Amino acid sequence: MKRETAIIIVLLIGIAMAILWSFVFVNVLHSMAGIGVGVCFGIAFAASTGVILHSKKNKK
Repeated sequence: MKRETAIIIVLLIGIAMAILWSFVFVNVLHSMAGIGVGVCFGIAFAASTGVILHSKKNKK
């Protein structure tokens, strides 16, 4: 997989996770803290997915 494609996929997954967690916290728990938590989880998930994809690429 090309680097540009991997970056786009990881960013899309991170954005999706941020939206999902924001939705869960705001609507289910009735807490506005969900927006910040969603962004943090999205960034963390995107970073960890990027590291995993990079390590798989280096093993080949």
